[in-house]
Order: sequence, then C-alpha cells, then structure tokens
Amino acid sequence: MSEQKISVVIVDDEPLAIEGLRLRLENMNDIIVVGEATNGEDAVKMCQSLQPDVLFIDLRLPGINGLEVVQLLQSDTMPIVVFVSAYSEYAVDAFELNAIDYILKPANLGRLQRTMDRIRERLSPQQRDLEKYRLLKALGESSGIAITELEDWLGSQDKPLPTKYRKELVIKNTDNEKVFVDVNDIKWIDAAGDYMCIHTQDENYIVRITMKKLAEELDESVFQRIHKSTLVNIFSVRSIEPLRNNESLLNMGNDIKLKVSRNYCEAVQKIIENRNSR
Repeated sequence: MSEQKISVVIVDDEPLAIEGLRLRLENMNDIIVVGEATNGEDAVKMCQSLQPDVLFIDLRLPGINGLEVVQLLQSDTMPIVVFVSAYSEYAVDAFELNAIDYILKPANLGRLQRTMDRIRERLSPQQRDLEKYRLLKALGESSGIAITELEDWLGSQDKPLPTKYRKELVIKNTDNEKVFVDVNDIKWIDAAGDYMCIHTQDENYIVRITMKKLAEELDESVFQRIHKSTLVNIFSVRSIEPLRNNESLLNMGNDIKLKVSRNYCEAVQKIIENRNSR
C-alpha cells in the first residue's frame, strides 16, 4: 500500500463495541476511522457523505439492520464491507452481499490484522487496475462498446455513457461523394435485397448493407422494425391508424403512410412506450 490511509466507518449500537474496535484498528498505522454510527439510518447517510474505503458494521441495529444498510448502499459508492457480529447464523446472507469478511465478537487484534491484509490487497493499485480492466472487459463484451471508449467515459465527469450505436452513416450519393448523414435525420428505411433505401426529409440514399446488419448498428429504442423490410424512426411518426387483422398504418407526413404488418403488431405499443419515455 502507499502512504494514503485506509478510511473506515464503524457502525454498532453499542458505544463500547465501537470504542474497542476503533482502538484496535487505530493500532494499525495505515488506518483512519472517519466516522461512527449507532443505527442503520445514520450509517447509510455517513457512507454516502464520507465514502469510506471500508465499512465495519454490526448486523443487529435499531431501525434498518446491517444487511439492509448494505443493500441500500449497493447503488451508491460501495465500501468494502466487514460484518462484525456476536451471531454466526447470518454469515451466509452476509457473503451473498459480497462482504469481504465476517468477524465474530469480540474481535481480537490478530483476527483484525488478517482481515485488513485482505483489504489492503483489494485496495492495492495493481488489484484495482485488474478489477477495473475485468469490469471494462465484461461491459465491453456485453455492450459491444470498445474498452478504450469506456475508459475515456470513466475519466470524464461530463461525457454521456457511450453506446455501440452509430451516430451517423457515411453514404455515397449519386455524384459519388461521401455524405455524412446524422441518424436522427433518418425518417425510415426500407430494404430491397442487400440494399437499403434510407429516407431523410430532403434526400433518399441507397446503401449496400443487409437489414440485419443495419438494425444492429442503430439504436433499437429509436428505430423500430415494423415489417421484415422496414425500419422507422419512431420520432418521425405523426400518427398511428389502426386497421383490421392487427395491422396499422403509420403516418410519416407528406402523404406517406407505412404499414405495420401483423407479425410486427407489437411494434405499435413499443413506439408509444418509447415516445412516452423520452
């Protein structure tokens, strides 16, 4: 570990237990106790405000208990958790919440030393870098976003979360020029074999790509499949006209109407839901 101290919050409903644990921890030169609480509500507030490296917490607390405190913290900055309890029957539940250790009271100095050795390893720069890489790799594999993009996003406070979806298409026009088309300007797309006809407000473009490939590259919450050969930008839909047999017509403006086939009848509800959620 570097010279930076490990910050700790202690939570126990017995002041003497807090004092005993604090004295043992402060015997270790690299630890600083930054907060103490005697109930679950204060523990949550303290962890959210102080963001300690480690939380030592009793299980039986007035109000919300130790397990519930950790569950509430899962969505915030999560410290390393060590449960300290006089009861062993909660150990399985504790480890399911990813606690690093479960110490039975009274905790002696040797037992605490072993726990802190594990915590120091977890907090080491090398381990943090490894865990960060594993997390980014998993996120990249599940989302399709490059690890370098995710790293750049993590290092910035203002950048939105990157996505795998295309923001613009590069298309050759009839003069063989390469045109950059913002995907938000696309009203709908229809297919003819391996070619796609991309319709914007002012222009139509022909692109050699399959519908499957293009659909994968466009945000599915914006571009909705309404037919095996048609994708629409849901924000270009003016109105929806119901027909018989679970079919519908989408009014796209300029007297253009696109049919939603029976096989894609659920698309109408998705369009409405996605429009309402924005």
